[in-house]
Amino acid sequence: MVCASLYEDPPEHGEPSPALPSPHPLSHRPGHPAAHEAGGPGRRHRYGRQRGAPVPGTEFHARLGPASPAVAGRFNVPMPPDAFGLEHEAAMVPGFNTPIAELTIVTVDCETTGQTPHHLVELGAVRFTLPGAVADGELFGGVPPPDAMETLVHTTDHINSYARRVHGITRDMLAGTPPADLVLRRFLRFARGAVLVEHSADAFDTRLIARTLGHPIPHPTLDTSRLAKVLFDLRDTIGLERLCERLGVPQLRPPHHALADAEATAGCFVRLVELGQARLGWATLGDLHAVGHPPGPRVRLAPTRHARVRHGTGGLPRPGAAAAGLGEAGAAPSGFPVSPLAPAPVDLVGADGTAADGSAPAPRRRRRRGGRGRRRPVTCAPPAAAADTGGAQDAPSD
Repeated sequence: MVCASLYEDPPEHGEPSPALPSPHPLSHRPGHPAAHEAGGPGRRHRYGRQRGAPVPGTEFHARLGPASPAVAGRFNVPMPPDAFGLEHEAAMVPGFNTPIAELTIVTVDCETTGQTPHHLVELGAVRFTLPGAVADGELFGGVPPPDAMETLVHTTDHINSYARRVHGITRDMLAGTPPADLVLRRFLRFARGAVLVEHSADAFDTRLIARTLGHPIPHPTLDTSRLAKVLFDLRDTIGLERLCERLGVPQLRPPHHALADAEATAGCFVRLVELGQARLGWATLGDLHAVGHPPGPRVRLAPTRHARVRHGTGGLPRPGAAAAGLGEAGAAPSGFPVSPLAPAPVDLVGADGTAADGSAPAPRRRRRRGGRGRRRPVTCAPPAAAADTGGAQDAPSD
């Protein structure tokens, strides 16, 4: 006979066995009614989702915090009214002939909801100048840049599960955070007169900022991935972490935080400019803009044939296209950051298929209607007629 317990003596005859505790008591199960009576966690919401959107606020909420405590709460004070508009901002933009040493750089990074249309959930930016970026051979003296800006951004949109796993931002963390318009007004004041630098091959961050603002931003835009592509002869876009490893830039903060990625972009930009000055002779903003400015999106002046057939527009713009930021024919979308230094896009396609430069389009392949099963079979002569014809030919002539 095998004993029930190997470490205790078996119970005497007639003595009841001790009751084993249940591994999952009913009072500790969240969905069981006994949890309310026992004062347990209570019934959870259906599907585990929290009902209700977080309430916005006015104070900035930082996940990492700036390196200098002196600038920790300067963005929470009321911003004085600004009498200057976009014309004044465009006038403060440095020219192409500005030396690199005289430029003010602002690196920016955004974290989003992770689904189309993207919405801001966090913004981080770092402001610096190239002469003061390197101290004793180390980037920013071995510490994060002191002049920085960081905050979570309120949104009512759903955060994609994949994006939530990447940057770790949930809807609960957005309670009391400022809305996007307040954050971006502060950002424009923070980046006044500077050159914006990001790490994205398609100007994702600056285009998202411009779309959220509702108007183009006047700042010149540079991309560190394009600078690295020219210097290292890369075919594909290199990630920020791989670029930091290649350039020897230390990442002092955990990645996938807006401020941490902006600090890493700042270090990579400083090292790339040093390499470009030594190898290619970069000296002015025009040299950087020629190789590091992300191109604009391809804009069609007329909808495609598929859009005309599907939406029934007949070649005319849809109602509400101007409200969506499409503008008139030939105008770039309002969501794309148009710099006064950047040339106008030239790869526009007219309604007749002719490009803006006058070149003829490539010939379009004609689509075959129907599949292989619907093609007509090849007709041939009947077997009887073929036999008669053959017999007449083989018969001897009289």
